[in-house]
Amino acid sequence: MVGDPIRTGGGTTELTTALRADYDAAAAGWAGGQTGPGSMYEPLARSLVAAAPVPLAGSLVLDLGAGTGVAGRAALAAGARRVVGADLSEGMLRRGRGGTPVLADAVALPFRDGAFDLVLAAFCLNHLDRVEDGLAEARRVGAAIAASAFAPGWTHPAKDAVDNTARSFGYQPPGWYAVLAPGSRAGDPEVLGESAAAAGFSRVQARTVSVPTGLATPAELVAWRLGMAHYAPFLRSLDPAGLAAARRAAERAVATAIQGATGGGPLVVEMVMLTAS
Repeated sequence: MVGDPIRTGGGTTELTTALRADYDAAAAGWAGGQTGPGSMYEPLARSLVAAAPVPLAGSLVLDLGAGTGVAGRAALAAGARRVVGADLSEGMLRRGRGGTPVLADAVALPFRDGAFDLVLAAFCLNHLDRVEDGLAEARRVGAAIAASAFAPGWTHPAKDAVDNTARSFGYQPPGWYAVLAPGSRAGDPEVLGESAAAAGFSRVQARTVSVPTGLATPAELVAWRLGMAHYAPFLRSLDPAGLAAARRAAERAVATAIQGATGGGPLVVEMVMLTAS
């Protein structure tokens, strides 16, 4: 592992420490299939890479907030010459593959100016207290950017069903999630576009797209939701019997929620995409 985080992700040290710890804890269950959120993020990453504002063939790409490297692998599949994956979570980086892992902060990257042809920021900027700081740093090290975030107000019946069921078992969102998740400015296309322009990018475009993920069964939908990092402290608090009971209850709730509900079919994500160069 290369590098050390030297700042705090644009937020307080306490907030960043807690966020990093929960992503470390979630890393083991992040893989694809029915074991975690990875299978949901794969089609989202492919959609983001397909929208990149520069050719991928032969390019040097920074996968910012790389996690287990799903966006970086999509870039390599599209012809990138090399991918460097930067993240604050060592646990996530250690589970990644396909790129060079660098433990680093999104607002203080250990790379020279103009080091990359493209910066991919897949669901990364929403973890920053100041979106503009992350975009400015991305502009310093990269000639172009493709970034994504969940669209404001987007939800799915399964998400609400799992969250409500988990609360009945004692779940409470961790502090970092409560601070960063509500009304994230990273999901506002207008704010993203203005911040990218202020950072020095041109040809800025921010738009909302719908991306089918293929997740459809209650087991898949529950695995996606409970595998997210903000659930890690809650899951660690349960003994095996309690965890199994919570999963069963969540799957029953999801099955009921998606049956006949508007928008209750296979998971389709409303995603804001920013592209600029």
